[in-house]
Amino acid sequence: MKLYLFSPVEPIYKEEFYKHIRPQNLKVTAYMAFIVLLIVIAIRVASWFIPYQAMLPPFQFREYKLINNSMIGGSFLFTVLLYIVRKKASPLLQNQYHFICLLYALFFIGSCMALTFVAQHNPANTMTMLLIGTLGIAVLLVFSLGQLLLISGISITVFLLFFHIFQVDPETRSLNYISFWLIITAFLFVSRLLYSYHANYFIKIRTIGDKNREIAQANLLKTEILGIVAHDLRNPISGIRTIIHLMEEYPYTKEQEDKYLTWIRDACHTADHIIEELLAAAKRREPDKLQTDYVSLNAWLETVRASWIKQNGFGRNVMLELPQQELKAHIHTSKLQRVVDNLLHNAVKFTPADGRITLGLHTHRGGIRIFVSDTGIGIPQDMQPALFDRFTPSGRPGLNEEPSNGLGLHICKQLVEEHGGSIFVESRENKGAVFNIDLPYTLL
Repeated sequence: MKLYLFSPVEPIYKEEFYKHIRPQNLKVTAYMAFIVLLIVIAIRVASWFIPYQAMLPPFQFREYKLINNSMIGGSFLFTVLLYIVRKKASPLLQNQYHFICLLYALFFIGSCMALTFVAQHNPANTMTMLLIGTLGIAVLLVFSLGQLLLISGISITVFLLFFHIFQVDPETRSLNYISFWLIITAFLFVSRLLYSYHANYFIKIRTIGDKNREIAQANLLKTEILGIVAHDLRNPISGIRTIIHLMEEYPYTKEQEDKYLTWIRDACHTADHIIEELLAAAKRREPDKLQTDYVSLNAWLETVRASWIKQNGFGRNVMLELPQQELKAHIHTSKLQRVVDNLLHNAVKFTPADGRITLGLHTHRGGIRIFVSDTGIGIPQDMQPALFDRFTPSGRPGLNEEPSNGLGLHICKQLVEEHGGSIFVESRENKGAVFNIDLPYTLL
């Protein structure tokens, strides 16, 4: 166990530790004030049957009665105040009311010190009540070093100012001074030991919580990697399978062979890139800064459209809507191509053969908007809120029963957000859908 005798907990834990310990202090102080209230009331009731007045000198009995009344009134006030704070205030406000614990500690030690003063009219060396008061606070409440020094400083000042009034014998007074300093030293030492215990316990629990979160994140990363492998690698493999089928079943010329080999090479390159990203994701938690190229989006989209049609082998045309002026931006071409490929693939899945699919580009609110629209079956309103969630329940098979694992649009969202952009859908059932990719002006 690490000891914090003269220092607080490490800065990384300090704020959370105090937020954790202060509500506990309020709770303990509330119970402590209530128990003390019951005890002093019981002592008052006992005085009705036990002749305290006959057992003590008149002036000493008056002092005792004054202290008893003060403890009853003060304990009742603190009990009610702490009850209101704990029941009405939020945990955040409870931290702000922690000063009540400090005030009660001073009140309790002061009351025990006053009882010690009354007892010191007897020449015997009696410091029992002061010892109970200081050690009770040291054991039950957790204060910072500054608060402990404040409590100790006020206690020392009060003791030195008033003790000689109640104890006039020089020899006994000297012994009591020595006892008092030993009590204060014990108070500080015990308090810091208990502070160290609570701090170490909190740090251990916090560390366990952090480790559990790391394990959960690792499991989540594993699940995500498996999902990406299942989803994204399927596209290039399917493209290669289609090309091999064409080469096996149909005659082809030398030019066609070169074209087929180029498509296979592109599909392998795409698969390699996906695998590299998966390996990188498995090795680090934080992604590197996005590496971008400054490209013409008009020409890039033309290439993406042509590449997608070749690799997927669909007998479907994709219309292209580009602005007259050339638009350029800093993008990660491979990652953004995966987004567009995925959106085009979904559009084909949910659009009849006689429908229209459009890939387009235009300026929007100072930035760039890339969109994929279709005239397909659309997306029901109840499915849209969770459409971009990982393994979304909004996933559904295509018109030709193409399978869906509910991961593709989630991947698209992640890749677009890496560019600082956003992706959203506009759709009505049986009216088609439009997926918009909004990239900020900072990429231009």
